[in-house]
Amino acid sequence: MHRAIIYIITAMFLFSAHAVMAKTLYTWTDKDGVVHITATKPPAGAQQTDKLTYKPKPNNETSEIETQKINQQRAWMLEQDARRKAQRLRREADNAQKAMDEAIAEANRMRAETDEYIRQWGGWSRNRKSIHAKIDRKKKATNQAVAESERLIEIATKAETGARAAEKELEDLTQLSRESSDYTRNLEAGTASPSE
Repeated sequence: MHRAIIYIITAMFLFSAHAVMAKTLYTWTDKDGVVHITATKPPAGAQQTDKLTYKPKPNNETSEIETQKINQQRAWMLEQDARRKAQRLRREADNAQKAMDEAIAEANRMRAETDEYIRQWGGWSRNRKSIHAKIDRKKKATNQAVAESERLIEIATKAETGARAAEKELEDLTQLSRESSDYTRNLEAGTASPSE
């Protein structure tokens, strides 16, 4: 009895291993109504109910799908990093532009005020020393405001260039992520070609 069980288990193992490696499995019913699943064609007179053709995927194809999924995840993460960087640099560029505009407006206001003061008081001979000292102070303050606005123009220009470069990088990475996602779907569906 014990030996018979070992034979049965061995036969079942061999049959299941053979069935898994088989390319085609047949489901059929014999004349007594018993359903069989075999790797060989049903005998004559048996009623075939199903035919399953098994085509295992090659290991390299499965690993290509897994590799592509990892690449897709990396592309998505790079896209998200680029998105955060682009948003941060865009905020910095907008803030620099605002500071630059305010500095230019202040420099222009001070220049106009100094010009008006010079026009109004520059020709007076009385108390000339004190007027000239005040004019010199106004000119110095105006020149400092102009220098500050020029510094902020340079900062805003660099910030804008950086923001545009980051936005372009984000656009490129978004496209790459989209293509990677499409390729993964096609690979899983079996419609991807090696040239992609």
